[in-house]
Amino acid sequence: MKDEYTKLSEVEIGKSIERPLLVAAINEGMSKNGKPYLRVTFKDGYTDETAMMFDTSAAQLEAMGVRKNEVAYVKIAVSDYQGSKSMKINEISPNKDPSVSVNDFVRVPPVDMDAMYDEICALIKSTADDMHGKFEPLAELTLRILDEHKQSFMTSAAAVSMHHDIRGGLLYHSYRMVKAADALCGVYDTLDRELLLCGTVLHDIGKIWEYKTEPTGDAEFTRSGVLFGHLYLGASLIKGYTKDHNYNMEKVQLLIHLILSHHGTQEWGAVACPAVAEAFVLHYIDNIDAKLYMCEEFCANMEPGQMTEKRPFGLDNKIYRPEYK
Repeated sequence: MKDEYTKLSEVEIGKSIERPLLVAAINEGMSKNGKPYLRVTFKDGYTDETAMMFDTSAAQLEAMGVRKNEVAYVKIAVSDYQGSKSMKINEISPNKDPSVSVNDFVRVPPVDMDAMYDEICALIKSTADDMHGKFEPLAELTLRILDEHKQSFMTSAAAVSMHHDIRGGLLYHSYRMVKAADALCGVYDTLDRELLLCGTVLHDIGKIWEYKTEPTGDAEFTRSGVLFGHLYLGASLIKGYTKDHNYNMEKVQLLIHLILSHHGTQEWGAVACPAVAEAFVLHYIDNIDAKLYMCEEFCANMEPGQMTEKRPFGLDNKIYRPEYK
């Protein structure tokens, strides 16, 4: 459905647009003359854009039936304000088209989510090592965690901003990392494949408690996220799953170490720095996937031969999209 309409980012100055949009945020302010105004952020399935609505309060907008995380039908005019696009809401009303839903405007990974989850589980299952019948496999512990937290794992964002900050972002981030980790095991045959893949899929599992992810994919920090962070939350989860089970406790300790060290340095939030080969690999593929996602996002909105005006936050240089791509 979203492809039927002009993208918000493509509306030219001096033009207007009329279409359904998802209301992502409503922020109220007061002008100098004491009149209310609103900054309403919309999602069109590609980008988030904010439009102004004057002489209207949040309470008045809600009385009209327009609410956050619901679809509205909007008429927006685009003008120039100090050299930049400025969007003004001329009309807004609740969506009345039953064929249009919130899901039409929510950004999701480019790979089917059920397929990603199934492939992750299949890869983890293939690593199972009972150490000649002495212990329960670490893979079994990992699969139990995934199964019991499947819904949250599949729908959570992986960040509030920067990378994988979409519905299903945690799943997508974990999926690509697990595949990368598995490929590296084929090159570096001294790596413990079970430990590395289990640590990779669980490295950010604490984010399902660190963030509250809206149906739109927007995320915000929870109290647990602020007080503890996802490294501690993930490590604590592992400990709870080892009770009444016969796991090799050294491998369990190393699994926890991978989670606590995957940020690489204490400067970047790691509880400990990597101390085993698998922890080094996890840290670097985490960094690779985050950086590549950011490159993909910027290049998707750039023309061939174009570069970003500024150095994106979290990167060390501007992003350039090659002319041949």
